[in-house]
Amino acid sequence: MTRRGRSHAHRGGPLAPERRFGQPPRTLRHVPCFFTWILAAWLGVPAWAAPTPEKPSGDPSPSPNPWFGPAWSEFDTAFQPGHSVEAVGPLWESTDTDGEHLWRFSPFVVRVTEPALEKVEWNVLYPAMAYRRYGTEWRLHIFQFFGFSGGSTVDEETKRRITIFPIYFRQKSSNPTNDYLAVLPFYGHLHNRLFRSEMRFILAPLYVQTRKPDYVTDNYLVPFFHVRRGPFVNGWQFWPLAGAEHRAVSYRTNVIDELEVVPGYEKKFLLWPFGFSQHLEIGGANPTTNLFVFPFYLRSQSPEQDHLWIAMFSHRTNRVAKFEEWSYPWPFLGHARGPGKQADRIWPLWGHARGGALESDFFLWPLYVHKRLQSDPLDRERRRILYFGYDDLRQTDTATGRSFRRRELWPLFTWRRELDGRERLQVLAPIEPILGGNVNIERLYSPLWSVWRSESNPKLRIARQSLLWNLWQREQRTNDTRTSLFFGAVQSERTVAGRNWSFFGLGRNRAKGPTPPPAPGPTPTPMPTPVPPQARVNAGNPHRGPELRLTGPFGPATASLPRIEACRTSAPMLSSNGP
Repeated sequence: MTRRGRSHAHRGGPLAPERRFGQPPRTLRHVPCFFTWILAAWLGVPAWAAPTPEKPSGDPSPSPNPWFGPAWSEFDTAFQPGHSVEAVGPLWESTDTDGEHLWRFSPFVVRVTEPALEKVEWNVLYPAMAYRRYGTEWRLHIFQFFGFSGGSTVDEETKRRITIFPIYFRQKSSNPTNDYLAVLPFYGHLHNRLFRSEMRFILAPLYVQTRKPDYVTDNYLVPFFHVRRGPFVNGWQFWPLAGAEHRAVSYRTNVIDELEVVPGYEKKFLLWPFGFSQHLEIGGANPTTNLFVFPFYLRSQSPEQDHLWIAMFSHRTNRVAKFEEWSYPWPFLGHARGPGKQADRIWPLWGHARGGALESDFFLWPLYVHKRLQSDPLDRERRRILYFGYDDLRQTDTATGRSFRRRELWPLFTWRRELDGRERLQVLAPIEPILGGNVNIERLYSPLWSVWRSESNPKLRIARQSLLWNLWQREQRTNDTRTSLFFGAVQSERTVAGRNWSFFGLGRNRAKGPTPPPAPGPTPTPMPTPVPPQARVNAGNPHRGPELRLTGPFGPATASLPRIEACRTSAPMLSSNGP
């Protein structure tokens, strides 16, 4: 057989399967071994990161992903079903999970795409710069001061906005009536911006006019003087000296075409913020009268409750929840009694309160704080020590018995278990406990200080651990466990058939199945027959090259011959195979 023929036979024939992602190109495997190692060193890949030997045809188990430690590691994700590649320590990552693709180069940029939702998201030096696109709508902002956005709305109107806050505001729309331009402080006209339906200004703050659905407000020398008018509203203020505003009771039709009451109010203030007089919910279900002289006197009366406050001493009667509460003085001493609430407080030493579905406790506040909400089907309990110093949150679905659990100890670790049993542990978490739930922090910055990561998924029966950005890593499945140390220099794989070890690419061999037991009964041993020495060349193990087998009066012996095709597979394997 020619060398070309042997090469095809070794690779499984001319129609060999395409190489896996992350495996060196076929042309690289044809380069002599010496130049392959030189090229690997120049690329920064460890010298023992030779091409992974392909398993013989017919082997049902998939070839393992390449693991070269922090330099390059490719693996199946455990916390969410998917595939991930990490390289250059904690800096580079490319992950595909459940229709979402994430690419990052920490701490500079991260990109997330979801083609099914037509979603694209970029963050550059978060929160410095961000870009979002959902379908045809998009938005770009830089430090929240420079903003650009555009796209089509549900009524097929196309808009484009440019904002340089708080100086320049501009919008161009396919509906010319929604166009606006504002240059502060000279002149401006805005639609649906700054919490107002419409805004106009000339030489602000000299004159600013704002509009809401029920009234229009003319401001002169903002915020000192304004006049407010509307179909049911009128008022004025000369801040901070005095002001008054009145709204009459009115009616409107709700979304189900029923007529409902819009309560009115009467508000006055004198020497803000020291004196207030308010009559709220006029014509409504719970009309309330408030009189406030800060900080000495407060009185609130309504059909639902009465509250009296005199110089930090207070008494409250709640006729709906049916309890009375006293504070003397607030917030240091207090207690409440009644069917709706039981509470005692000696702040900051100790406190306990229970009312309805809520329960809370504290000890040496804020050293220890405990809160619980029990409202079927939700049971939510949270314990905190020094606020974010230690945080333990548990949320249970009482209908199914499944629970979500999260524990955080700043700055050492953060751990959570989802409702379906998935778990994730991260060691060193200096920001996550403070800004809990910030997905951009987790994507862009958490990998930089995550010296230990552990994830498990009982549904997929997979667990994965990583130390020092994959310098040591382990992957556990139902029937096998794979471990790698120091850029893949030391690797082991344990299956039901046994354990294999590899040192610098040497000695890795497929574990053989258990030897079948011998047949019952004695087996006669034939006497060796002297045979003239002869030699023949056999293909032998595909990872070692041709074998020279010698047969003589002392039994068979085997020796491996060098061959050029060994450069196309991997470093020579250590083997103790018999003839």
